[in-house]
Amino acid sequence: MKRALRTVLIAVGILAGGLVTLTVGVVAALPVIADHIPLELSRVVMSDGRRQVEMQGMVHVAKPDFYSGIARHIAQRRQEGWLVFYEEVRPDDASNPAGVADVLRRLGADWNPDSKQHPYEMMAKLLGDGLVLQDNRALIGPPGPDARNVDVTLSQLLAALPPDDPDDADQETIDLAQLRDEYDNLPGWVQRRVQAAIRLMLATTASGSMVREALPPALTTLREEKVVAAIKAEPDRNILILYGQVHIGHIQTMLKDADARWRTVSSTAILAF
Repeated sequence: MKRALRTVLIAVGILAGGLVTLTVGVVAALPVIADHIPLELSRVVMSDGRRQVEMQGMVHVAKPDFYSGIARHIAQRRQEGWLVFYEEVRPDDASNPAGVADVLRRLGADWNPDSKQHPYEMMAKLLGDGLVLQDNRALIGPPGPDARNVDVTLSQLLAALPPDDPDDADQETIDLAQLRDEYDNLPGWVQRRVQAAIRLMLATTASGSMVREALPPALTTLREEKVVAAIKAEPDRNILILYGQVHIGHIQTMLKDADARWRTVSSTAILAF
């Protein structure tokens, strides 16, 4: 994950430092190119012949219209009697803001737990203007019998992440606040091209194996196994699952591996921004 994060941020640094590796024509066209290759999130419906499971890929920051559309879809499914399972690392007795900072540090980023902004919210402007943070409470309402958080706790995540290796030379981290300040001081035309470059990177990698391979299993397989187990525990219910886009493909694979009756009924794309 550290390498993946640094790759993105180094790319931003190259652009911010003068765009020396790209031709003037390509740099000028980056916003136009990004508009033609938007970030698309999957909405996949699967069936085992008895019930349906619909998986909606999510992203932590997006346009308000995206979240409004998702909220309407959730409300419709709940009216139809579907269960809703959603992703959200849960706080627990051992959790505190320092725990979130520890997770980020192990992934290669420094974030001050006294910050007034969530890390995703802090970095949202690097993706585009007018984006907002995903709010599961606003989308779904409070957890209950038909709306369940299916994720690890913060303590479980910390315990599953690989410990720091004092002999690992690859220990440097990136200060998110400093990065955001440097971005805010860029000229507007550079900011627009930085945004476009990052959106293009997300659009071309969000559903691919490269991102999964860069993440530790604590952030991927561990959580996806919880989703599959929760699906198996409700054999007679239709289920809508809201989970990060990077997880959708592997959840599909795990379901099919567990039971050959599972098949994909439909797959559509929803624009995040």
